[in-house]
Amino acid sequence: MISILILTAGAVVCSVISGMTGMGGGTILLAIIASMVATDYVVPLHGTVQLISNSTRLVLFFRHIRWRVIGYFIIGIAPGAILGIFIFRLLDKNIVKLLMGVFILTVALLPKSRNERTSSFVLFLPIGFISGFIGIFFGAIGPFIAPFFIRKDIIKEELVATKATCQAISHIIKIILFGFIGINVFGNWKLLVSLCLAVVIGTVIGKKMLGKLSETSFRKIFKVLLTIIALRIVVMQVIKLF
Repeated sequence: MISILILTAGAVVCSVISGMTGMGGGTILLAIIASMVATDYVVPLHGTVQLISNSTRLVLFFRHIRWRVIGYFIIGIAPGAILGIFIFRLLDKNIVKLLMGVFILTVALLPKSRNERTSSFVLFLPIGFISGFIGIFFGAIGPFIAPFFIRKDIIKEELVATKATCQAISHIIKIILFGFIGINVFGNWKLLVSLCLAVVIGTVIGKKMLGKLSETSFRKIFKVLLTIIALRIVVMQVIKLF
């Protein structure tokens, strides 16, 4: 019960962050889930919850979606995810969780690029492929794809809407592929219902607060939380391995 309460509270907070900024919340939620759930279920559970969160943003910002970006992204993501699931089955799960921790820590500490782009949307085809592959292992593709949405030809509302749609597609593919290898997250439906309601509530609150949190404050909170949780995951997995 305590774990469910912690995960639910975390889901609300993370969805508020995502609803306000279009990014960040999914990675924090991944870190929270990874610190409390068995490795095999981290990505599909995170994906199911984030599917609801991203779908809520998709609906709320639907008229701002840039469909050309979505088209290229879809073409690339499926083959990348299929390759990823085959490799996932071969790796030691302690290694996978350790890599998750390192990935989250890297996201927290790497400087964020602020260069705006105006390159062709075709770029989102290889981005989709890489997203599909790494999404199988790390769940949260937001930190990877976010810099590519910082463009002069994509305004803030379009960023939130289009990025949420790309991530929703990614989560659907992951849930299906993990189901094929026998990992069914729907068995624990009570936890899923609780988390899904939490992310819907958090997303609606986040939309209403859009822009009220300064970017500087967000980055500081984001880095501190991720660093603490990621270090915990890394230390625990190193202890298990050695």
